[in-house]
This record gives sequence, structure tokens and C-alpha cells, in this order.
Amino acid sequence: MSQNTDDVLRIKDLVFWGGEGEVGFFIDPDGFEGWIDAPETRADYTEIPSGHGSYEALEFYESRIITVTGQCLARSDGELGQYRNRLMAALQGRFRIVGKYLGDETYAYGRRFASPRFKTTVPGRRARYQFSLRCADPRRFGSLTPLAVTGPGEAQAIYHRGNFPASPRLIVTGTMPGYRIEGPGSTYVVNRPVSAAEPHRIETDTSLLSVNGAVQLGAITSGTGWTIAPGTSPVTHRLVPLSGAGTLQTHLRDTYI
Repeated sequence: MSQNTDDVLRIKDLVFWGGEGEVGFFIDPDGFEGWIDAPETRADYTEIPSGHGSYEALEFYESRIITVTGQCLARSDGELGQYRNRLMAALQGRFRIVGKYLGDETYAYGRRFASPRFKTTVPGRRARYQFSLRCADPRRFGSLTPLAVTGPGEAQAIYHRGNFPASPRLIVTGTMPGYRIEGPGSTYVVNRPVSAAEPHRIETDTSLLSVNGAVQLGAITSGTGWTIAPGTSPVTHRLVPLSGAGTLQTHLRDTYI
């Protein structure tokens, strides 16, 4: 039988196939749970005294819990044992989880959640397995897309195709003693000079600026981070130098919940 790769899960060097085949790990038709469904939410609700219901409260997503169930096929006892050992070894530490579902390939980072099971059902040929994973960050991410490079004062249209707010990464190059980056609802003011040999990298989810991988504390003197709402209606970024010239490039991942 040939392997069907319509739905695939990858953890480290292991591939879990969504169809059928002769050897390897195969996922049951309903055996890939928690990957595309939004996790549970939590909120601190306060009941209204002597009234109906409760006061509104902010809701936040819980960690993402993924459960994978299926069968492992092999040609011998030894091969089946090797698959078992590889599965137990892969589910250690923090690792990248890559899932392809309905044509979309996304990834998240997770760890083992509860003890994995691997039970032989046909000696030397077949075993049933199940394991669960916890992703502390419940978001799933697509590929990193570098958007157009723009010069001083040019409007840069930013959008992504996910279904959850995405945090852009800003790359600033050029020769400037300082600059501003105007974003949706906020403006970063940077007082650290930028040179052609040492571009600046700003992560909007943390509002930290780094140069050659080293964080420059205090380089951003005002402004708060922002996210890009899902959908194809663009928002604008703009680089405004104090003097000199430079360019701005935005990197953005499609982000899903």
C-alpha cells in the first residue's frame, strides 16, 4: 500500500501519516485531536451581587492540548521495537510540532503531556499508540513572510492570512542617529544609532530591540508593541528617520488559534 500524505504530523525526525501504508506510524481517522480546534478559555468572573449573571471579564486561551492516536506497522519484532524506542525518545524536552491539515501547514512548540502508550496487538507486525502534548503557547504559526522593503516615509501595507492577531518583527537598516516607526495605534521612538553593518531587529510582542542578537535595553524610549489583526485588510508601518536614511522590512507569520 502507498502512503497517503494528505494529513501529516512531524515531531523531530518522526512522521505520522494520515493515510495507510506498509510500515511506520499512522493516525486513526479521528486520531488527531486538539490541533485545529481552539483551546478552552479562562476568565476571572465576579458575580453581580443581588443581580443576574456576572460582570464581564477578559478571556484568555488555555494551553493547547493535542492527542494523537493510531497504529504502528512493522515487518518484524525488532523493527516494531525500534519504532517504539524512537517514539519514546522523540517525546522528550521541548520540541517543534508541525501539522499539515486541510492543506495548511502550521507549527507550534510543545512538550509531552501524560505518559505515552505503545501496546503490541499483532506480534512483530502491529501496535497501538497514543500520546498527548501540551503547547504552553496555544497559537499555531505559518511560514515567516518577509514583506516589502520600504524607505523613509513610505507607507508599508501589512496583513496576514491567519485567524488570530499576529506580532510582526521589524528589521531596520541604514545610517541614522535615531528614528521612529509608526504602527497601528502606537509609535516606537528609538534613540540608538543604526549603521549599515548593524541592522536593528525589533520584536513587537516584547518591544525589545536587538543588534547582532544582543538585546539593547533602553534603546526604545517610548511606544508599546502592537499586533496585526487577521485578514487581508492592511494596516500601515512607516519608518521616519531623525536624519539620514534607512529602510524598514516587516516579517510576519500567519497566526492561528
